[in-house]
Amino acid sequence: MGDTVFLIYMSAPVIFFIYSIVSYKKKFIIYTIKDKNMKVVNDAYYSLQLSFCIINSILVALGIFIIYNSKKPTSIVFYYLAIFWILNYLLKFMAIKKNYIRIDCE
Repeated sequence: MGDTVFLIYMSAPVIFFIYSIVSYKKKFIIYTIKDKNMKVVNDAYYSLQLSFCIINSILVALGIFIIYNSKKPTSIVFYYLAIFWILNYLLKFMAIKKNYIRIDCE
């Protein structure tokens, strides 16, 4: 039973990694920071987004492995959400700073 649960937990970062590669090729924004007024100014944003997605997938997979082996599987959800949102806002900050995206105020 334990191995099945571990595989289910580990499927999330793998699926997210595959989804990030597809989104990179199709050039669409996958993070939830997308505002209605957000415009991609430079296509380098998609490479930056892919890099953050890869880092996100690796950190989540490592975290799941460590937390699951410490016998506290309920904290996996909190760890996943924390990593996702921290990287999400860091991506937005870096993309605005490098002028890859622009948020128009109306």
